[in-house]
Amino acid sequence: MKYSKYISLISAIGDLLILNISFNFAFCYLKGFEKACCSTISIVFFIFINLAWVVSANIFKAHRFDRQSYKKAILFTYIKTVVFFFFLFLLFFQIFTFDYYQRDEIKTLFFVFFTSLIAWQFFLYFISLFYRKSGYNYRNVVIVGYSDKATELKDYFTDNLWAGYRFKGFFTHNKSDKKDVSGTYSDLENFITSNSVDEIYIMINDIHKSVYKTISSIISKQAVKIRLVPDLSDFSYMGLKLVDYDLVPVMKVQEGPLSFWYNSLVKRLIDIVISILVIVLVLSWLIPLLAIVDLFGHREGLFFIQQRSGLDDQPFGLIKFRTMRKNRDADIKGATEDDERITWLGSILRKTSIDELPQFFNVLGGKMSVIGPRPHMLLHTEEYKVLVNKFMIRHSVKPGITGYAQVRGCRGEIKTTKDMKERIKLDISYIENWSMWFDIKIVFLTFISFFKGDEKAY
Repeated sequence: MKYSKYISLISAIGDLLILNISFNFAFCYLKGFEKACCSTISIVFFIFINLAWVVSANIFKAHRFDRQSYKKAILFTYIKTVVFFFFLFLLFFQIFTFDYYQRDEIKTLFFVFFTSLIAWQFFLYFISLFYRKSGYNYRNVVIVGYSDKATELKDYFTDNLWAGYRFKGFFTHNKSDKKDVSGTYSDLENFITSNSVDEIYIMINDIHKSVYKTISSIISKQAVKIRLVPDLSDFSYMGLKLVDYDLVPVMKVQEGPLSFWYNSLVKRLIDIVISILVIVLVLSWLIPLLAIVDLFGHREGLFFIQQRSGLDDQPFGLIKFRTMRKNRDADIKGATEDDERITWLGSILRKTSIDELPQFFNVLGGKMSVIGPRPHMLLHTEEYKVLVNKFMIRHSVKPGITGYAQVRGCRGEIKTTKDMKERIKLDISYIENWSMWFDIKIVFLTFISFFKGDEKAY
């Protein structure tokens, strides 16, 4: 029961119906059928906008509907498609003189058009999910190879019914009594035929080379699709891209969205604006105030500058308000609960995270960002890059004043290696999934944490 090939067609037909109802029928209704719909220029316009939409939808692959489609991807694809279509729409009026809607009417029309498209696409999306979850439009799949990554893939197939996969078993080089193993490579061809297997997932890091000849023989006889699954768990793999070096295919591991210059530029411009606002509106009066308090208090000095690991593991001087008495352990030992080195003023500053505010000077200077992985002491970097896998990936972006790990509760004293592993996991998730919305979410959660207080802020 394979109807996936029709979903894209249904999606495209629905879009064209919405387009014509929104623009053509509405125009004929408002202007009058004879005046609006029977003139030569009107017919040319109607043909033009249909062709313009088909071109726009094809450029941005608006109707590419597969089992890995997500709501957010659909939304952003249609935003780009409608914006491009809008420019083509305006182009028509630069070429022809046509008495169309007024400007305000066009705004309303495009709003109705866009919301109708999104409503239709989401309706189709959820109908497809429900259809697959009910046991239809499925794909029978097998996995060649057996490893942790293979069982993780199997769990995806069995746990996500909406994706429409039916897992049929693992195939290994030798006979095995492991769970869900259906046979060896030599059993694969007969199993595919008898179980109507649609897709084979090959764990290329786990299989014996002899299986390639077997698979090649199978796909030359049967219409089965092959999926190669590399185990890139030791890399940052969300930005994987296949490129050709002449006739040699190469997997290129991207460093995430911020490796693209336009994303970095947007983030940098926002960093500059925010840091200037904080420096002018907050630090301009807070620094003199705390300087006076320090003068009549412990007189330890207002600022504390410490070397931290930054972008590309380059050290930089991180600036904070001083919260501890001067001590020999400052560069080798982080703050602990009930730390005797912390002054009474320092305790207040740390509880409220006000001690971090001078780092906006680091942001303005380009060494840090407002949002990013927190920078560690140089000693900690040297220690944990050996103990924690993928630790150095966090240095592929600028460190931040606040970050995803911090708003998820991973801040304060590092008591075990497990604590650091959890931080690295969240930091890498941020790097691989960065977006402006992600940054806004972290800022929002940071403000909540600021007003609620954090028991780990000591």
